[in-house]
Amino acid sequence: MTDFLKSMFDFSNVLSFSVDLLLVLLIGLVVGHERHEAGKTMGERSTIILIIGSYLFAYASLRCGIDHSRVIAQIVTGVGFIGAGIIFKKGEKDIINLTTAILVWTVAALGVLVGIGLRVEAIIAAVVVYLVLLVRRHREAKKQAHSQNDV
Repeated sequence: MTDFLKSMFDFSNVLSFSVDLLLVLLIGLVVGHERHEAGKTMGERSTIILIIGSYLFAYASLRCGIDHSRVIAQIVTGVGFIGAGIIFKKGEKDIINLTTAILVWTVAALGVLVGIGLRVEAIIAAVVVYLVLLVRRHREAKKQAHSQNDV
């Protein structure tokens, strides 16, 4: 029983967990803030909760010694189902919220990366995701400003 309590309150585990949790919080905040600023439905709160949830599932699977690949597969499936519910078809050709649905899936993957200990990879991927979203938003703003000047 004493060994169990020692492992449960192992300072290095608590510190690692806390750092990881702060990392996913920061990633979720940055990506969610970009979406919020773009006026999209998925903002900071949704993004942070999603990334924390996927992190917790991945982390718990590693700490419990169960097959984490199966847990990750279930995260992918479950989050994919959530993403599918976000997508709407408007009219004949317009599809709404496709990027948001894909972002839900990607944010969950970022949480999993941190949860399985691939912190640097998660940071690099988060920066790339943020830049893709930001560049696209600036292009759209430029295009809109240009079309308003033509009128």
